Amino acid sequence: MAREERGGTPRALEDVLTDLDALLDELTAAPHEAMTTSGLVSTSARLRVAGARLDAMRWSILPRIESAGLWAQTGARTFAVWLARAEDVQTGTARRDVRTARALRDHLPATLSAALVGRVGVDKLRALVDVATTSTNRTEALAAPAVDVPTIDRAGSVPDPGPAEDPPTEDATAGPVPVLDEPTAETPTTSAAPTWEEQLLDWSTQNGPDRFRGLVRYFARHADPEADERGYTKARQREYLDVAPTLGGYHLSGFLTEEHGQTLTTAIGSIMGAPAADDDRTPGQRRAQALADLSRIVLDTGRTGTGASVRPHLSVTVSLTELQALAAQSDGEEPGAGGPGEAGVPTGPTRPISPDGVPHIKRPAVFTETSTPVPTSLLRRIACDSEVTRIVFGADSQILDVGRSRRTVTGQLRRAVIARDQHCVYGECDQPPTRCEVHHALRHWAHGGETSTTNAALLCYHHHDLVDTQNITMHYDDGWYFTHPNGHVTHPTRTCTT
Repeated sequence: MAREERGGTPRALEDVLTDLDALLDELTAAPHEAMTTSGLVSTSARLRVAGARLDAMRWSILPRIESAGLWAQTGARTFAVWLARAEDVQTGTARRDVRTARALRDHLPATLSAALVGRVGVDKLRALVDVATTSTNRTEALAAPAVDVPTIDRAGSVPDPGPAEDPPTEDATAGPVPVLDEPTAETPTTSAAPTWEEQLLDWSTQNGPDRFRGLVRYFARHADPEADERGYTKARQREYLDVAPTLGGYHLSGFLTEEHGQTLTTAIGSIMGAPAADDDRTPGQRRAQALADLSRIVLDTGRTGTGASVRPHLSVTVSLTELQALAAQSDGEEPGAGGPGEAGVPTGPTRPISPDGVPHIKRPAVFTETSTPVPTSLLRRIACDSEVTRIVFGADSQILDVGRSRRTVTGQLRRAVIARDQHCVYGECDQPPTRCEVHHALRHWAHGGETSTTNAALLCYHHHDLVDTQNITMHYDDGWYFTHPNGHVTHPTRTCTT
């Protein structure tokens, strides 16, 4: 019945969509547990083709919705913004759909027809939209006859047309540009030359998505050699990075050129590595940590600011009173537990007293540059391995004395700990010493722990924070062991050298 209706007068779209909904319900409920693996592979491929055809159908109607103008009456700033709300998708997804729909309508009619019947997939369609329609010269070339079509040899490369039109012989992700030696059944047999769009579609039937994108790049450079340079110049002008303080932290936003974006993502990837077995952070959280680690590495190695008298770094201002209170709290006392009017004043025998007998009010530690308070847990970790400078102020806030800075972990001790531990000693973590801090392992610095090789261990920034905030204890027995509050013990993955 369906075939007879298809061969006659087309049914109303609403009726077809109603049947499609019913078929989808039936499809998703159909049992597949007894299917063979080859059957499941075939099913997955057919579902992908069906999804691509449905996407093409949706792209074919978006321009009509846009031209009707009803979306503008809702107060939406753009059609894409309205579409994102109407279809409950991200604005970026809606913008890409709108751009794709416009490109198919205005410049790639043959591609749309091929997508509707399932002859070209979404990835190849995206290659044509993203690469072949990026300038006026390129869109005009798509509709022009395909003359001087290069012969693609079996090695997978295109002949060099000259310096100005040198095509990419290597796809950035898939190796050489693919092979196309002989015409196919889809190749036009009439005397009229196919358009470049038709030629590209013909190439798409013989090549995978990545290699096909390389051929589209060849066409784009051939049609408009200067467009990429113009695009790069425009991208450089758009480039920016904002790092703005916000509630509870900092907000990052920006745009990078392809070059800078690839550089940053490569660097972050090299820092991230593979997650440890017990690392349950999301990829986004691991990227954030890796970006902070990159900054620490640059500052720790003195790669920047070498002309300044003080090398740039993270600075914290903390009073002696606060450090004493931190130690008192670590020993089980409760700073700030006094009576009314004494909030923040350490109590008990460690309560600091001035010469005139008046208790000192505990001033919170702050980040020097912004005066933002430093949480106690973070202060404990920073103080574990840092450089300390003593500054004495008078009653009128004038500086009376500045002592020489010294590290809580000396260079000699640090080298000894690195020689023994070699990398982060937590579980299977293998972060190198350049990404590690020296942790007071057996007895924390704030507990009065001594700074010595027996009380020191290398921990990467992430695991140093984890050990401090989760109250994980450590002991050494031919390697470092970590005991969690619930009794679980993380064993070393190797025997440490001595």
